[in-house]
Amino acid sequence: MNNNLITWFKQKHTDYDGDNQPFTEQTQQALQQLNENIIAPLQAQFGEIKVTYGFTSFQLLSYIKKNSPGDMAPELDQHATYELNSRGNRICKRDGATCDIYIKGYENQMHIVAQYVINELPYDRLYFYGSDRPIHISFGPEHSKYLHVKLRDENGKRNMGKGAKENKALALLENSI
Repeated sequence: MNNNLITWFKQKHTDYDGDNQPFTEQTQQALQQLNENIIAPLQAQFGEIKVTYGFTSFQLLSYIKKNSPGDMAPELDQHATYELNSRGNRICKRDGATCDIYIKGYENQMHIVAQYVINELPYDRLYFYGSDRPIHISFGPEHSKYLHVKLRDENGKRNMGKGAKENKALALLENSI
């Protein structure tokens, strides 16, 4: 498995001294599937991948919510995969795993990476925030091939954006570039 899916936080949340290990077998399997079906093919096609937001354990999620919450939706975004909260309930209701990535040399051309994902990979969800932003890509049993485009407005605030599935996803991406 790509260890960066687990250790991504060390550069972004340098004050966090807790653990970020997956506890459930389902989470470990989901991360392995994400690596095999998304990360490895992207690395083979484009080269070095930088994970900017990867697997997020309950402990790390608690830290992030307290110290830098931002624009988060842990109940939907698949970063917690199959992990449980303090009450024993799943953090995320969607199956699968996700990560946000840049590819070295494509930091200002992430639309090219997104196009490749749409055309070639069995992804579940792809969130596109702009050609110069990381893409959020998940792998899960639904394989919904859903693209959500969320660009920033003139004030820098991320808008709700538009979504499309399967063959309409590529057209939406191309109209958003």
